Amino acid sequence: MSKLLEINNIEFSYNEKKKIFEDISFSIDEGDILCILGPNGAGKSTLIKCINGLLKLNKGDILFKGKNITMMDNDELAKKMGYIPQTHSSTFAFRVIDIVLLGRVPHLGLTESPGKKDYKIAENAMESLGIAHLKDKLYNEISGGERQLVIMARVLTQQPEILLLDEPTSHLDFGNQIRTLGIINKLSKNGLSVIMTSHYPDHAFISSNKVVIMNNGTLMAVGSPEDVVTEENMRNAYEINVRIMDVEDHRKTVVPL
Repeated sequence: MSKLLEINNIEFSYNEKKKIFEDISFSIDEGDILCILGPNGAGKSTLIKCINGLLKLNKGDILFKGKNITMMDNDELAKKMGYIPQTHSSTFAFRVIDIVLLGRVPHLGLTESPGKKDYKIAENAMESLGIAHLKDKLYNEISGGERQLVIMARVLTQQPEILLLDEPTSHLDFGNQIRTLGIINKLSKNGLSVIMTSHYPDHAFISSNKVVIMNNGTLMAVGSPEDVVTEENMRNAYEINVRIMDVEDHRKTVVPL
């Protein structure tokens, strides 16, 4: 039986010049949360864009349920994978519900407008994230944390099987970071698979069952958080000394020295 998503020996470079990454291989199953760690410039964001087909690989294959994503058109891919980039903004005064409904676009024909079913899916997504009360507010007038949840609701409205998150907590305060990770955990328990990049090794312990460390254009380590997020790997990847410590709820944390 094939994995939900398989990354097989992929390689990418811009304009066929310096390789951004090479020899990248890993896989995920339904309900997995995979956290991609690594220093700035390691190629984490580029990898996410390759997985969802925004960038074309030089070499290797990305398979969704055994099917190469190069054989899937944009709408088919969008039905399978939801993507939230690091930055997202709207200069137009759209209502929150209108932003969330954009997630239904891959499911509609060129001349179709959202119907009752689409509105219901959008409203259910907002309800699941606790933002139903924002429905008629203007997107550019709500807080950064609320905007992040609106974009999450939009992607959930696509009803994808894999969620790709590039630094999902990078612009959030500490409280909203933890709440976002809690939402990611909840989504995975409902069967959604998640691949996210992060600069924070603790996020791997909080919300992941698989971890990848990228460094110098390749994979330095792949496996469980306990096996991958080690003092030695953190020192080699980030060039700082850390201590891995246990906290009261039997979770580990990374403390820089």
